[in-house]
Amino acid sequence: NPMVVANAVAAISEILDTNPNAAKQVNIDTPTVNKLLTALNECTEWGQIFILDSLNNYSPRDEKECISICERITPRLAHANAAVVLSAVKVLMKLMDQINNTEFVQMLQKKLAPPLVTLLSAEAEIQYVALRNINLVVQKRPDILKHEIKAFFVKYNDPI
Repeated sequence: NPMVVANAVAAISEILDTNPNAAKQVNIDTPTVNKLLTALNECTEWGQIFILDSLNNYSPRDEKECISICERITPRLAHANAAVVLSAVKVLMKLMDQINNTEFVQMLQKKLAPPLVTLLSAEAEIQYVALRNINLVVQKRPDILKHEIKAFFVKYNDPI
């Protein structure tokens, strides 16, 4: 049951936040990651965020596994919830560092740009969080928004 998986991940995350020594007891392996990715499609938004955040702590065995995980997470970039999108961006940014296939990384960068720009059309609080995250993304991968630069120009009706 995906809801049970998401709630279990949420509970484990809370335990790890309160007791850092417990991290030694939690071992995420490939079969567990596959189960988490399967549950990801059927969870609530909060469940997806917890699962994505837990995947951020996982180190894939090889590049093939990195690419597989990226392909399964990429659909989250089109989610309506900004937190799900930003959690997916965080995981993808981490995994891109472990991928040597430049063609695949460039394709991922092209897929990351539109969701980040779309977040800028949300309400002011989400815009602020999005801009802070975009700043971090651009520091790590400067070319990621090179085709979306127009979105950052000041418009005549922007608030002062």
